[in-house]
Amino acid sequence: MERDEHLNLNCSHILVATGRTPQTQALNLEATGVAVDEKGFIKVNDKLETAASGIYALGDVKGGPAFTHISYHDFTIVYRNLFEGADISEKDRPIPYCMFTDPQLGRVGLTETQARAQGLDIKVAKLPMSRVARAIETGETRGLMKAVVDAKTKQILGAAILAEEGGEIMAVLEMAMQGGVTYEQIRYCVFAHPTYSESLNNLFMTIED
Repeated sequence: MERDEHLNLNCSHILVATGRTPQTQALNLEATGVAVDEKGFIKVNDKLETAASGIYALGDVKGGPAFTHISYHDFTIVYRNLFEGADISEKDRPIPYCMFTDPQLGRVGLTETQARAQGLDIKVAKLPMSRVARAIETGETRGLMKAVVDAKTKQILGAAILAEEGGEIMAVLEMAMQGGVTYEQIRYCVFAHPTYSESLNNLFMTIED
């Protein structure tokens, strides 16, 4: 595939994605008391309970992010609440995703635009992959790392990694977000050399305190 100087796209195939339609019409939900929205997605609360007592909806059928890992997490919510006596919900859970392009795009949490729209006091860390030792060693220097942090608490609010193994690098930052690890802690953390994660030291060194 190539792009000419007039930005006309020359390619062999085109994929047009217009969205998804839930397959709920054949379920005869009217007989159960389960409610659906105007698009046919099953309505649930944050514990995945439907309007009908004892009936839950998990995964794509309830709308929201259509990711396999979200469907699995839905299952863990329902299972743990029903069989382990837990009291958990989908509220405030992280929504990580990875696009397996070349290079990968891994993202989690708030973008810079979203954070500024919410009026948050933020700082932004950016590091081109051309400055990442592992990327240089493997010859994969395309892309960059970017993280949005709270200026006061130093908590990581979101990250986007466009890089070789971008999804794996993103997962490290997602765990930091879940565990309340600050960017300052990561800045001085001891990572194994030479790994992609090691470059998270340098990413957060780009932030001026």
